Amino acid sequence: MLTRIRPRPGRPTRPRTRRSLRKALVSTGVAARAMLFLVLAVVALSFSAPQQAHALFDTCDWTSDSIDQMADMPGPAAENVFPSVKQWDGKRELVSGATRMDGPASKYTLYELSAMRGLNWSSTQQSRSQAQEGERGKPAGGDDCSLQNEIYNSIAQAIFDMSKIVSRAAISIKEISSNPSPLAALYDGSVSGDDSVVDRLNNGVFKLAVPTMILLTGLWVFGKWRKGDMREVWSGVGWAAFVVIAVSAFLVDGNYVTVVEKADSGIAQVNAALTEAVLDGSVNDVNPPCDLPANAPQRGMRISSCAMYDTLAFRPWAIGQFGDPGKDRMEYKGGGKCEFGTGKRCTDLRAKQVSVQSVSNIEYYQNPSQAEIEQDAKDIIKAKENQYGELRNYIAKNESARVYEQWAGHKPANRISIGVYALVASLIVGLMVIVLSALTLLWHAVTLIMVILLPLVAIISIHPTQQKLLRGWWQTFVHSFVLRAGFGVILTILLLFYQLILPLQVPLGMQLLMLLLVTVAVITLLKNLLSGKFSPQVAGADDALGVGEAAGAAGGNLTDKAAGLVKPKDGTMGRVAGRVAGTAARNVDRRLLGARFQRAGFLPVGQREQRQAAYEGTRMTHKNYRSMVKENKQEREEAEEAKRTRRTGRVSAAVPNKGADPSAAPQPTPQQPAQPQPQPRPAATQAQPPAQQPSIPRPAAQPQPPAPSAPTPPPPPRDPRGPSGRV
Repeated sequence: MLTRIRPRPGRPTRPRTRRSLRKALVSTGVAARAMLFLVLAVVALSFSAPQQAHALFDTCDWTSDSIDQMADMPGPAAENVFPSVKQWDGKRELVSGATRMDGPASKYTLYELSAMRGLNWSSTQQSRSQAQEGERGKPAGGDDCSLQNEIYNSIAQAIFDMSKIVSRAAISIKEISSNPSPLAALYDGSVSGDDSVVDRLNNGVFKLAVPTMILLTGLWVFGKWRKGDMREVWSGVGWAAFVVIAVSAFLVDGNYVTVVEKADSGIAQVNAALTEAVLDGSVNDVNPPCDLPANAPQRGMRISSCAMYDTLAFRPWAIGQFGDPGKDRMEYKGGGKCEFGTGKRCTDLRAKQVSVQSVSNIEYYQNPSQAEIEQDAKDIIKAKENQYGELRNYIAKNESARVYEQWAGHKPANRISIGVYALVASLIVGLMVIVLSALTLLWHAVTLIMVILLPLVAIISIHPTQQKLLRGWWQTFVHSFVLRAGFGVILTILLLFYQLILPLQVPLGMQLLMLLLVTVAVITLLKNLLSGKFSPQVAGADDALGVGEAAGAAGGNLTDKAAGLVKPKDGTMGRVAGRVAGTAARNVDRRLLGARFQRAGFLPVGQREQRQAAYEGTRMTHKNYRSMVKENKQEREEAEEAKRTRRTGRVSAAVPNKGADPSAAPQPTPQQPAQPQPQPRPAATQAQPPAQQPSIPRPAAQPQPPAPSAPTPPPPPRDPRGPSGRV
């Protein structure tokens, strides 16, 4: 590039050359492009030589031979977030993650052994013929692999994982609320113990206030005796004696703790027996995965939890894994050691695959030391993977082609629909279970509060005129136990219907509709239970403390919220569907037809157009209002100017102001016409025709002059003195 440097004054101009950076970059790019073209030409020439055709990449290079064949370790499906209750143990402790279990696996349900582990929709790229070869099958290759199926199976598993989390949360909350003493941690120090709050209130308040209240009662009895009302006298004396004796016996030596624990234990046993009896008849003597020995501790409560696991997670997984045969028990005739139970469970193909795809609590704690546990975990995972290959080979050889295609994940759309169904069902069922569990915990808290308030209520209730306080306390106290027992019965009925609906040979949409109908019916029953229709009513009771009323209001609000989520208001679905259809039709008409049908009146105006029209109308209204305010202001100014002109006595009649309102200018007062002079009455002979007689002129109707807005003040008096100061 040649550049010319401006010379100094008196010196000649000389050219100088300078190589720019841009030219260097361009040259380098040209050289690199030439080298790349040469390399590509050599590659093209090498591929143009005649040789055997083959693909550079195979579909199986992008897919896995099998997915979800790795065994689950403790922790998935929010296992560490929502703990379970050790119902098989008398301590009823909370467990998050894996826990040590003693004895054989047959003493526990499959849910207690593995929780939500192993419920993964496994799939393989192997065809049935490839899976039948050898003990573990032949690896897939060529055109046997499908990347689309693997992606869809992963999507279905992601949806089902959300369903498992909701189900785990519902089961966890249900187990905590079904515990006979879910608020046992609050009982320590408040109700139970040597120096609890109730004992301090009993010793420091109730016992000290009893003599004073007996004295006040004596004064009241004396007044009634003076009046001669002996019936009231004996009634008051008997009531005061009953309150002192009964409350003292209830509070002494922790008897209230014994009463509450016995009542809670009895309610739990009755609900457990009812659950066991109902579910035993509904599922044919409790098939896997919820089979337990007849003498298992807390069998009914444990079956109830496992029934929720079976309804919300296990059966939907089995249907997505095996198809329709997965709804019921599938016979497994393979050999090998059964480490997940005995009897029916070992011969159930569904339970076998869950065991292959998970590490149970017993398997996780086989060795005590941490190093051995980690080492064994690797060995267990490898052993589980080998068992998965053997199970795949068994299914390919012993099950039908239709079952194998579903098991291998060759029809992932079915799994996606099952995943959505499981998610919706878990939300419906989980919502009701959470509502029932929350209400149970609420009324457990009410029981605790009533026990703490008993010494204070009993002090005031000793006086015969305050019997309603203790009567109301007793009614709320009994009502809390009745409601907790009723919640357990309703939960059992709910689980029974869910167990009956899922195995039905009906479309999934119809099953969801049945679940909704059952849920709405249960909500109606729950409202009647909360209203106190099934609780004993005490005559003269008054909930002056407001504890029962507040709890009932909270429970009613919670039930109404649940009913609103499950059953929308009347016409909501129709309005939503109509709004969506109308919006779609208007969009098509506006974008494709230029709003022809809308202008012709065939389509109504959309909400967007209505809002725009309303906005334009509001804007024009504001504009007209501002214009009117401006005109009124101008008129008022002109009227004020006219008033000032009249006060000074100067009237300009030459040219009116431009823009002034003619009506605002002073108008001359209309003159009244002169009255005609009376004429003498003409004689009869001089009568003229009526047309020639002069008519009396009448003044024409003149418009009334505008009333002055204010009277004109009189002129000031004239000064009688002259310029010289003389009058």
